[in-house]
Amino acid sequence: MVNKGADNSMKYKVFAKSVSGSKYTLKGWECQDSSGKLETDFIQGIAVADGHGSGDCFRSEHGSKIAIEVAFKQILLYCDAENSDEDSEPTYFSETGIINFKYAVWNEWRKVVKNHWNNYLVKENVLGETEERYKSVSEKYRARYTADDKEIVEKYLYVAYGTTLSFAVATPSQVLAMQIGDGSCVILQRDGEFRKPVPSDEDNFLNVTSSLCEDDANLKIRHTVIERGNSSTAPIAIFLSSDGVDDCYPSYMNEKYLYRLYSVIIDNIIKKGYADTEKEIEQSLLTGMTKRGSQDDISLAFFISDNIDYLEEAYKNIDEDYKTDIMVNCE
Repeated sequence: MVNKGADNSMKYKVFAKSVSGSKYTLKGWECQDSSGKLETDFIQGIAVADGHGSGDCFRSEHGSKIAIEVAFKQILLYCDAENSDEDSEPTYFSETGIINFKYAVWNEWRKVVKNHWNNYLVKENVLGETEERYKSVSEKYRARYTADDKEIVEKYLYVAYGTTLSFAVATPSQVLAMQIGDGSCVILQRDGEFRKPVPSDEDNFLNVTSSLCEDDANLKIRHTVIERGNSSTAPIAIFLSSDGVDDCYPSYMNEKYLYRLYSVIIDNIIKKGYADTEKEIEQSLLTGMTKRGSQDDISLAFFISDNIDYLEEAYKNIDEDYKTDIMVNCE
């Protein structure tokens, strides 16, 4: 799965952050988005998950947190299995390995969710007091969640934790990016080109999206493998965002605005450094975006090369239409 002979001269700076939006805080709901980052001596990982805002998905904030934890756990298991021998021959992400990896993530998520459910069973006399979101559950799903038939409960309990999931793992030779549901994965190549490398999902439309809670979710996880190295198409940066970020911008110009946002982040790093840029993103950018844009919970995670020379080279070649001095543009 990993090429140990690859050039490891370009490491990434890693960032992940989620913030609440007024769309749900005004209802008294917790942030349904989760995000995280993972770093070891050999791999780096980022992930974002967007718990569903549907009333029936009343524990989606737990579902998104579990998704992040499970993704990182399985990344470590997957990579460790291929790298126990330091003298082994170079290997890469294989299609068979990726299929097994998708199943492992989905299956482990279901196991952890079921365990969480069993520890916090649905009880009508408790939920109204301790789980604010249960008040929004439809009568149809209340009947399913409280059914005497355990098979019915088992079939539907995962809906309560419904969430999307996007994550990426970088090794010295490759980046594996995976996604189920909406949100975006964007890469900036060394030649200054932006692109969305993960195949699109035709099931995503308006408020309808694929979900980790579906019975065949492992088959709906899309993926791509991106080669690193010194080629012009090597990924200088990789951005993952929940749909709360995407929805800050007009749908018919979404890519343009996203690429402009990420160009500004790269430019800011070149001018001010990583620490100041990350501080600005955490303290003002994301909160400003949700306030003036989608009002939704939003998450942003990224890998960005720690080589300033590479960033300057890429930024110089970015289309001028994607460059702006405005750090937040939600018009």
